Amino acid sequence: MPTSRNRYTLSEAVGDPKDWSYTWAVTDDVTLSCTCDFCGQDEQRLTYEVTRDTCTLWICQRCVGRYPVTGVLDGQRLDAASARAQIHGLTARQKQRTCQEAIRKAQAEAPEASLTEVIVYFDRNLQLSPHHAAVLFAAMAKLEEPIDVRIFEIQTRSTAHQDEFGALSECDRMLVWPALSPLQRRRLASRGFAPAGAQQRRSRGVAARETELQLAGSRMTALNELAEINSKQ
Repeated sequence: MPTSRNRYTLSEAVGDPKDWSYTWAVTDDVTLSCTCDFCGQDEQRLTYEVTRDTCTLWICQRCVGRYPVTGVLDGQRLDAASARAQIHGLTARQKQRTCQEAIRKAQAEAPEASLTEVIVYFDRNLQLSPHHAAVLFAAMAKLEEPIDVRIFEIQTRSTAHQDEFGALSECDRMLVWPALSPLQRRRLASRGFAPAGAQQRRSRGVAARETELQLAGSRMTALNELAEINSKQ
């Protein structure tokens, strides 16, 4: 079985990461089907454009955090830490916009009062409660163009939100379950709230894959505070 070290080895064609620069362009794939040009990791949501001479690549969040890629902003070259901070801000704003657009697409197909409540809740919290997630994901499932539910973060830290998840119907819990992180799933399963269809024993490979995705930064904590849209970006 291949190890994660082999899977995420930097491509030899990349050379020295310090030779690459951010253009500050970000893509947000709601189907999570992008692949990182640095490490080859697939199932990516967010990728960031980098250039070297006339070459252009798109890299994942894991590589953003791992390699000292920099970039020029307002005529000045940033150091690696400042470049990551800039990327962090861009990520927060992009994730917020993408989630808002996904909610409004679902509302356009099914203009119900419940989805209006989802919009208000997300705009205030930048996350979804289990109940609001179930309402939204049921509507998203009817869209012609697929949107992966993992683009949303679900609130489960408080006992109240855990109980809210546990009070959902079996069908609604199955809708929300794929959007939860491995840690959230373990916490809810320990309380007996895991949907029956998710209680099957996972292989070591699947469990390792979930852990790797978590470590890769697929859930950057950039949305803990309201991200204002910077019209200059």
